[in-house]
Amino acid sequence: MNSEAQVREIADSYTPLVKATACRYQGRGADYEDLVQEGYLALLLLIPKCPDMKWLAHFLKNNLPGIVRDAAARMRRGRAQGDEVLLEEIEETVGTEEERYREAELREMLFRLLSPEGLDLTQALIEGFTQREIAETLGISQQAVAARLRKIRDKLKGIITAI
Repeated sequence: MNSEAQVREIADSYTPLVKATACRYQGRGADYEDLVQEGYLALLLLIPKCPDMKWLAHFLKNNLPGIVRDAAARMRRGRAQGDEVLLEEIEETVGTEEERYREAELREMLFRLLSPEGLDLTQALIEGFTQREIAETLGISQQAVAARLRKIRDKLKGIITAI
């Protein structure tokens, strides 16, 4: 993903997902238009974070609703409490930043240690695909996927226990 124009173009193509997600979480103090804006902001943040663009649709489907849901909850709490920023919200954000940092470190380690095929397999698992679905996508048997994952686990076992 090289330019802002490309990110915006991709974000525009996911407008139906943003609007459907905003519609799902609107009400009780969370306005539809505000949630659509939160959804677009989330898209702009999520698209560059997707490690493999061939999994983008699945990546966005799994990550966008949570961000919009959290925004709706924040809006509801803010309206219920007179739009005050709560200390708990700030603490939650700090915790989320630390989790993202750990996730980035893990991704960097995986990029250094695994082949592109191994990365694809681990990304598919992270995104929630089953071994069977991965096998169908790759045109191999489920047993072959299991064997490859076993090799990846063996390769990472010593490193992960050291962390």
